[in-house]
Amino acid sequence: MTNQERTKILEMVASGKLTIEQADQLLETLGAQSMASAEKRPDQNKNASGFTYTGEQMAALEVYEVDADYIRALQEAGLRDLTVKQLIALKNYEVDADDIVALREAGFTNLTVKQLISLKTYEVDADYVRALREAGFTNLTVKQLISLKNYEVDADDIVALREAGFTNLTVKQLISLKNYEVDADYVRALREAGFTNLTVEQLIALKEHGE
Repeated sequence: MTNQERTKILEMVASGKLTIEQADQLLETLGAQSMASAEKRPDQNKNASGFTYTGEQMAALEVYEVDADYIRALQEAGLRDLTVKQLIALKNYEVDADDIVALREAGFTNLTVKQLISLKTYEVDADYVRALREAGFTNLTVKQLISLKNYEVDADDIVALREAGFTNLTVKQLISLKNYEVDADYVRALREAGFTNLTVEQLIALKEHGE
């Protein structure tokens, strides 16, 4: 691949004509022959992180500002044997070693690259995870965490509903209550009005009908 071709691809990414993934695929396609040739020659480059890359791979990492310090930090955080595509994806979504370490300390020790990127995209960080754990939700999956965050359910909501009498709500119920704007104040008001044994479904029905 020529420098002119690489520059053109970068310009297309900058202008929005190509996504990062499409650019990565194009780089791989255009560089396939030269990479295959490089693999047959003992002229591969070894960067400071200890990984060996072909010239084309090194160029791709440089384009996306994936340097040796970044790779080394990911290694120390437990992410080893990452592909060039994974490294670029992590960098593109601004997932760093601190994120990984913090999530591990919060109980998530075996997250995949895809899961790390999903958590970062939905702004699910270690503080959010810890707060939910302290509120009693200790075995949430990545998908459940993202769903709760997406519907803006936080630990304060859970604690308030528990104090209002709902102690064993599921993730699905919490999301439904939040979606219909049923909060602890609403529950308490109904209890004071004599409705002391309402189910989640009944609460939502009353709220939906403006009761």
